[in-house]
Amino acid sequence: MARKTKEEAAETRARLLDTAEEVFLREGVTRTSLQRIAEAAGVTRGAIYWHFQDKADLFNAMMDRICLPCEEAACALEAQAGNAPQALRGFARQPLERMMEDERTRRVFTIAIHRTEYSEDMRAAFERQLEAMEEFRTQAEAIVRRGQAEGSFAAVLDARAASVAMIALIDGLLSRATSASTGPAELRDAFAAIDLFVEGLTPRPAAGACGSCR
Repeated sequence: MARKTKEEAAETRARLLDTAEEVFLREGVTRTSLQRIAEAAGVTRGAIYWHFQDKADLFNAMMDRICLPCEEAACALEAQAGNAPQALRGFARQPLERMMEDERTRRVFTIAIHRTEYSEDMRAAFERQLEAMEEFRTQAEAIVRRGQAEGSFAAVLDARAASVAMIALIDGLLSRATSASTGPAELRDAFAAIDLFVEGLTPRPAAGACGSCR
């Protein structure tokens, strides 16, 4: 009997989190009350307080159920094969591919960047996003430096500045991808933007150089 009760409690908690995702996405975190989530989930407000201390606790638990797009890309860096330009393209594409492949990640990340005004109680979730993006930037900088050592990226580049520009690009593409319906055309445009960025890091022939002089 006790085991059944635990299973039922786990099911209720999952239902509350699923419902919170739906309501937060539709109405925004600030405008959503726990009572509203309880009603939408078909439970009492007391059931919410059995599982969560307050709305911030519920929000943080919702965030904990996903791996942020940039977190997953940073963790998978070692899987990137090929030369530095290929690795950087693949690395930059991963957060966007993650958004397309996993509906929950898309919903929760949309809430995190478009439907939330971060209070002090939810600061941890905001800090987590910043840390994930900084780790992503650091990994991108390492790829750029590797490319410079290989000769596939221009030696005169400021590798750190290039990585800052890249994370700004990815951040903007993720924001765009979660602000409206994202289809194949949107993803194709995002990948094209990444390709343009990577191409901009490659060495250019000296001014006045011709094909026979190379």
